Amino acid sequence: MNQPTNGNPSNHHQKQPSVIDISKKGRQKLRSRHFAEASELFSLGLEREPENPYLLSGMGDACRETGHYSEAERCYCNLLDVDNNNLFALRGLGDVCKKLNRHREAIQFWDRYLALRPQDKFVMTRVADSCKILQQFERAEQVYQQILKLSPGDRFALTGVADLQHRMGKDESAIETYEKVLRFDENELHILTIIGKLCWRISDFERAEKYFRRALQIEPDNPYALYGLGNCYRWHRQYDKAIEIWEKILPHSEGTQALHTRLGDAYYNLGRFAEAEQSYRHSLKFGEDLFSTAGLVCLCSDRNDWENAAHFFRLLTADETDVSNPLEILIKRFIRAGQKESMLELFRYLLSAGDCHQTVLDELACQLKRLT
Repeated sequence: MNQPTNGNPSNHHQKQPSVIDISKKGRQKLRSRHFAEASELFSLGLEREPENPYLLSGMGDACRETGHYSEAERCYCNLLDVDNNNLFALRGLGDVCKKLNRHREAIQFWDRYLALRPQDKFVMTRVADSCKILQQFERAEQVYQQILKLSPGDRFALTGVADLQHRMGKDESAIETYEKVLRFDENELHILTIIGKLCWRISDFERAEKYFRRALQIEPDNPYALYGLGNCYRWHRQYDKAIEIWEKILPHSEGTQALHTRLGDAYYNLGRFAEAEQSYRHSLKFGEDLFSTAGLVCLCSDRNDWENAAHFFRLLTADETDVSNPLEILIKRFIRAGQKESMLELFRYLLSAGDCHQTVLDELACQLKRLT
């Protein structure tokens, strides 16, 4: 009796995997983050069953994970054509829209999802985060609070609430909420520096210093913590220590305009005028800055360099429609430095030069009258 050959059609048919097997293997590849292999399997299955919901959702997930958002969106939309209330498609479309910064559309899909599964805190968090980005703060807070009712102490909801309070200027509430977030990880650097900054903003300087120091124990070169700690020394008028701390930032970074301005002020207060001038000029490389420009006016006036003093004065008052604030900053700076005579000499020089706009002169005369 003849044995069946390898070319028997029935044997060939038995070797072909079922769509169910393809779907299962695709899901396994998806879970192990082998997205290219998952896509190949789902694509193979869709050639045979183009409306299969499991294959469409799997293909959508694989495409979304690899950044092929248009293809992911097409798969999810095809799935909704088959099943208008498919949870995987609604959640996936929301995620795709979020990635494409289409937050209003994302919220609409997630809202449809939550109408079917109202206690999914992960999707609720997505809704709140997108509302926050759209500055829909009232709804964002409402959703975060709903999450916290379902899961008191939820880390992501607490972080969201804290960030929302931070954005809305509710500094003390934000500090309190961020401190709850720290219970999950007391060494979370980002949160430590934020709390330090918020404590500084409400003038709780001792507490701010404590948080900046905690951050620096974790990362000694962290620029945000170094800048904040330097500000604490500056508040104590310990300018030499402030400079020492701030200068630790510069080997790793060019620094910010605010950093160079404050360095200039610290050098100025210590009488290190050459270094002050260098820092102020460095600050102006970033763009206009009232405080650095006012500092250079004072420095030049103090050494009777009236030409350069007048140059920086004109930069300070270049916007003739709004000279009140710049002049107030400058006059206060002169007086604080005990340079009232230098200030008056500069103004006499400007009058004699005859090239100041009348608006500037009128405001200058008005502010000087307040001093007498």
